[in-house]
Amino acid sequence: MSVDLMRPSDVALIRQASREVRRSIRGAVSFAGLCDQGQVRVTAVAGAATRKLSSIVLMPSRGLGGRSWEVRRPLVVDDYATADEITHDFDEQILSEGIVTLAVAPIIVRRRMRGLLYAGTRSPAGGRELVRCLERQAGQVAHELDVRDQVDLRLRMLLAAEAIRTVPARVDGGRVGSDESAARASEPATELTPRQVEVLALVELGLRNSEIAAHLGLSLPTVKSYLRAAMARLHASTRQAAVIEARRLGLMS
Repeated sequence: MSVDLMRPSDVALIRQASREVRRSIRGAVSFAGLCDQGQVRVTAVAGAATRKLSSIVLMPSRGLGGRSWEVRRPLVVDDYATADEITHDFDEQILSEGIVTLAVAPIIVRRRMRGLLYAGTRSPAGGRELVRCLERQAGQVAHELDVRDQVDLRLRMLLAAEAIRTVPARVDGGRVGSDESAARASEPATELTPRQVEVLALVELGLRNSEIAAHLGLSLPTVKSYLRAAMARLHASTRQAAVIEARRLGLMS
């Protein structure tokens, strides 16, 4: 089973955090989202009167959340409608909920932005109280994400160690074995070194280049050079395409 399939739902985690914020702050609207490909899409909402908050997609510097993302600390505005220190890209969504005071806290794991957690009230409220609540919940979410990341990494390392043990049986001096070559007589000869196959095996398991480097005791530039060479030999434009082609040619177990 894939390591990713074994991981609990991160979306469920932030939904629970949003519910906790709403329980802690009477009458609050809470919403949250996780970082994905350079943006945060709101996927968790608690206490909303409409569905409009779920249409929010944030990027750094846009709106209160984007500003918090940029400065990496909690922020609050006491009167959202008149706040002049933020952009108002999401006025339709925020104001349709009647939100007056709005606060947001970034979810940061090992210096990496992972998401944003909001709390809003429909009447003037103490911003410090909102911020304290959000900081507490965001910290708990960050801790849980960190634990999940470390468990995933350990599992990938265990799978990687097992995968690497099979590499010598399938690679002879970097060439496809004679039986496989005969079976693929119509295919042009392709060569990969044992180390290149090791790196591709770890790519297939979902490890990042930095994790591959740590696992194999190599520098990051060396790992990248192995990948570039393997991709060139396999005529692949991406790491994943290289894995697929290497498997098709029988170069990986």
